[in-house]
Amino acid sequence: MKITEIIKKIEQDRNCRLVKRITDFRSELALPKDLNYFFSNYDSLQMFVNKPYGIKIVSSNEFMPTSKRLYPEDDVIWEELEGDISNEWYLIAESEQINQYISIDMSKSHFGYCYDSFLETHATPGDSQIIAKSFSELLEQLYSSKGENWFWLAENFELYGDAYDGR
Repeated sequence: MKITEIIKKIEQDRNCRLVKRITDFRSELALPKDLNYFFSNYDSLQMFVNKPYGIKIVSSNEFMPTSKRLYPEDDVIWEELEGDISNEWYLIAESEQINQYISIDMSKSHFGYCYDSFLETHATPGDSQIIAKSFSELLEQLYSSKGENWFWLAENFELYGDAYDGR
């Protein structure tokens, strides 16, 4: 489904709050087309916040390397993450109260792939599940789950593998 079709559905749902952008958007990073469209037109999106698995698509101001959001600058984990593929993963969604985060890959090899970045398992080989292959797919799946579960934990979810597979 195209990003515009997904957003049209979301806009009509009173359980979601889509905030339109009022300023121009420019990014120093090359972004996937669907994510660039979102940030160019919208500031942020809250989906099903009154549900157990409500989530927020971050604003362009909060779009930063996920590890920088999760770990303090002086944390010992930075030694382990030096040169790690996760350094190119950016925070795209969060449910902060339950430590659930989702990252989007900005590397050339997996451009736009989205990963489960739960606080306890972020950047852990074997625990960094690919949950969508594009921002559009991520939005569509999050919307379809209606805040009732994490879609990638459902029995019928088609596994894409782990972010660290084959690297």
